[in-house]
Amino acid sequence: MMRKGCLSLLLGAGLLLALSGLASASGEGGHGAHLNWADFFTRTLVFAVLVGLIVKLTRKPIAGFFSSRKEQIQKLLAELEVKIKEAEEKSSEYAAKLAALDAEASKIMAEYVAEGEAEKQRIIDSAKRQADYIREQAQIAIQQEIKAARESLQGEIADLSVAAAEELLRKSIAGDDQERLVREFMTRVAEAK
Repeated sequence: MMRKGCLSLLLGAGLLLALSGLASASGEGGHGAHLNWADFFTRTLVFAVLVGLIVKLTRKPIAGFFSSRKEQIQKLLAELEVKIKEAEEKSSEYAAKLAALDAEASKIMAEYVAEGEAEKQRIIDSAKRQADYIREQAQIAIQQEIKAARESLQGEIADLSVAAAEELLRKSIAGDDQERLVREFMTRVAEAK
């Protein structure tokens, strides 16, 4: 491939030289309108030798430059491919972490909702227990009030009964009966001491 490039370069240079020779010959104002073929071939040969020497001297460094450049580019491409793979792995790792984070967030949210529901139920149960306790205390207080009212009524009834009995006794007992009852009461009190 390099030789084909050199040959193309030589042919192109020769053609260029030939055209420049023709232009130079026509520039002489048309005097001696013939082309000096010996001079043309000499110049072409010198040019070809010069190009050949340049190609021979620069072929290895140029080839080395291009091969080293090719190796550098291949090395750079290999490094880029490794970096791309690393980036893809990191990307998939982060995507997995993100998915896990979404799942974790959903799990935490579900736990908070469950805890909230459990706390709500505990509060309701506590309120029911307090309401039951208040009802029981109210029932006890009502029973005590009823008992106190009953005792108070019984005391009033007893007082009224005593007063009514006393009133009956006063009406039915005469003065002698009263004295006799007072003596009997005093005797009993004296005997009790």
